[in-house]
Amino acid sequence: MSARPVRVLLVSLACLMPAGAWAQNPSTITPTTDDDNQSRLVIIAGGTTTTLRGDCQEDCPQHGTGAYLNTGSVLAMVGYRVNPRMDAGLEVSWVPAETPLGQDFRSTFLLAVASFQPWHSRGLFIKGGMGMTFVRNFVYTEPSPVEPITQKALGLTYGIGWTFRRSERVGVQVFGSQHVAAIGDFQAQGVPVNDVMANFWSFGGALIFR
Repeated sequence: MSARPVRVLLVSLACLMPAGAWAQNPSTITPTTDDDNQSRLVIIAGGTTTTLRGDCQEDCPQHGTGAYLNTGSVLAMVGYRVNPRMDAGLEVSWVPAETPLGQDFRSTFLLAVASFQPWHSRGLFIKGGMGMTFVRNFVYTEPSPVEPITQKALGLTYGIGWTFRRSERVGVQVFGSQHVAAIGDFQAQGVPVNDVMANFWSFGGALIFR
């Protein structure tokens, strides 16, 4: 083989190499991450151990605040992954309980919530939300001087937790949270009772599906 064809081949390859390198410029390639492989849909389901108590403002010294009650509760959320560090959706939490006198009451929270992760590489998250609470046979004193309360209330929640296996399609969360049901004002035996509230302190865990 003569030297001239070899020189022509080498020159041709030298011309093609810069073009190939330019076409594969790393700045134009979007890296694939675990978050890209996850669905935008977020589903959370879990349970908690919950301590709750009824309280009010001005007339609680007269009537007495409610007892601390311990119970279990369940929760579920369906939401949307806004970005790799934030989820938002609709959460439902159901809390059944019984007073020491055997009175059953139920509280159901229906809240719009958002969960934010300050660091992308870590599982820590903070959560907050607002919506409605449906209260049935709620008793804020023990024993109650009034009939049990059944009505809708303003619902709030905030909490903090940690997500394990956050880059996987199925992960696990542990968290602590507080729910508040602002039931409002009403008359008790002719006496106004102001700012009746129910506080729910919970610790639990959940599965998260992405």
